[in-house]
Amino acid sequence: PDLFPGVRNDRLRQQKRNSVLAADKVICISETTLKDVHSIYGVGGDKLQAIPLAYNKVFRRLKSSDCSQRFAHKKPFLLYVGRRGPYKNFKTLLQAYCVWQRRNEVDLLVIGSAWSEQERRWLAELGCEEQVHLLSGVDDHQLACLYNHARAFVYPSLFEGFGIPLLEAMACGCPVVASRIPSTLEVAAEHPYYFEPTDENDLLKALDTAFSEGRQSPRVETGIRHAELYSWQKTAQKTLQVYRSLIDT
Repeated sequence: PDLFPGVRNDRLRQQKRNSVLAADKVICISETTLKDVHSIYGVGGDKLQAIPLAYNKVFRRLKSSDCSQRFAHKKPFLLYVGRRGPYKNFKTLLQAYCVWQRRNEVDLLVIGSAWSEQERRWLAELGCEEQVHLLSGVDDHQLACLYNHARAFVYPSLFEGFGIPLLEAMACGCPVVASRIPSTLEVAAEHPYYFEPTDENDLLKALDTAFSEGRQSPRVETGIRHAELYSWQKTAQKTLQVYRSLIDT
C-alpha cells in the first residue's frame, strides 16, 4: 500500500473491491492472483477461476538476418523491459548494475518511457550514465531481436500478477534473471536465475552466474519449451468456458 498512496489509489482499491464482490465469476490471471483475491476479499474459491496469460509468438529464436541494424548494440548488454514504477524495483537493479564488476564490458539497455528527473539523478549519483541506455518506441519485432541478442533479461519486480516479459524472453532463448516472487515462480518455474528482491548482492551473484553460463545453458533450452506451454488460444478457450458456464447457470 505504501507504493500506491493517495485518494486516486484509494478510490481504485474500492472500485476493485466492489467489482470483485458484485461479480458472479472472477477471472484471475494466475494462481498467485487467485490466492491474493481470496485472501484480501474473502471470496470463495468456487467464484474464482485462474486463467494464465500468454505471449505473442513473434517472440522466438531469430536469425541475425531477421533483425534490423537499427537496434543493434556494439557491446554485450543486459535487458530491462517495461514500466519502472516503485513495485517494479528498477532502482535495485540500477544500484546493483552500477557496482557490478562487469559493467564496463556489459551495458544495460532499458526499454520503456523517458527517464524521470529522479531516475536521471540516480544515474548521475551512481556514475553509470555511459553504460545505461534508454530505448523508446520499440515494437514487438524489434524487442524480439533484442531478446535474441541480450546476455540476460532482468525482471526485478517486488510483485506481479503474471509476468508476460518472462515468457517473451524465454521463448527467444534469452537467459532470465528474476526476483524470487510467487508469480514468477509460478509462470517461469525453475528456469530463471533467481535472487531475493531487495538483496543487491544476491542480484549480483545471479548476474554473474547468468553471464558465465551464457545463452548455451541447458536451462535456456528448457525455458524455450516451457514458454511453449502458454498460448493466447488456450487463454481464449478457457475464458470462453467461463462465459459459457455463467450462461448455463
